[in-house]
Amino acid sequence: MTTPADHDSDLRALFHDAVSDVDPEGGTDQIRARAKRPSAGRWVPLTLAAAVATVLVIGGVGWLGRQSESPPAAGPGTPKVPASQQASPEPDPGRTLTVPVYYVGDTATGPRLFKEEHTVPDAVGSELDVAVEQALWGDPLDPDYQPGFGDETSTVHATTDGAEITIDLSAEPGRLVNMTDEGGTVAVQALVWTAQAATSSEQPVRFTVDGRPVASIYGVDTSAPVQRAGADSVLSTVSISSPAEGAKVPTQFEVTGEAATFEANVVWELKQGDQVVRNGFTTAAECCTLSPYKFTGNATPGDYTLVVHDTDESDGEGVGTSEDTKRITVE
Repeated sequence: MTTPADHDSDLRALFHDAVSDVDPEGGTDQIRARAKRPSAGRWVPLTLAAAVATVLVIGGVGWLGRQSESPPAAGPGTPKVPASQQASPEPDPGRTLTVPVYYVGDTATGPRLFKEEHTVPDAVGSELDVAVEQALWGDPLDPDYQPGFGDETSTVHATTDGAEITIDLSAEPGRLVNMTDEGGTVAVQALVWTAQAATSSEQPVRFTVDGRPVASIYGVDTSAPVQRAGADSVLSTVSISSPAEGAKVPTQFEVTGEAATFEANVVWELKQGDQVVRNGFTTAAECCTLSPYKFTGNATPGDYTLVVHDTDESDGEGVGTSEDTKRITVE
């Protein structure tokens, strides 16, 4: 609890100091006589002086308190920094984003989509923007997949309003000379699947060029928003999700992926060059439709190629097998 300041005591002390040196003249009779006829000219200056002193002391204490709470003013020798030269907030630096990206790869049943996870440093756009840019112009981690089909001199901006995704290009990407109708369809679906994965949605994708509707891209009708094609029609029938291309793994490691194979059979091999050093098989969760699989591999330290494929059930027609491969290092 704070004790209030005793201002009466302060005033009494000030008055005592002001009159302590006054020595009344004359005897008792003269003092009584003067008491009956007070002299304004003698006592008023003394009283006024004491009051003024009190005001100055109290005011000075308040002024000193305010000065201690206020920042010091710039002195005459302190240069004033122009507003244009004053420090401004630094712009937000680019951040590192990991985005899903779909690329086209060749399989026994034609061009299909394979998914990768790309870590992009110094990313300044949204996750949707960065993912679509990677699908258009990025290089896949796995050299077995085809790079994006976009013109690297153009730009793209992707947005979503919650009902549909818009991919706005500054120029229409040209169709490759050797691109088939099926290849064009899968290339458009690579953008659709990438955009939907980045937004965790199944929103249809509208394509525009400089904000205007575009009739077709890669020979595919884009006059209306493009819906996502079914997984069994555009995704690879065999794919490896983990480990990724170039991954370093321990001597015992887990492999996961998806497969749509006859009787759910999934075959795997671990190779060094053309030599198979480990092999085995597993089954996917379901037969004949894309479903997950996993198995555990093991090997001594070294560099390997992990191969996962289906079985050839073409009855000698030479369709062959579909596969996915990853180069890994066992440590």
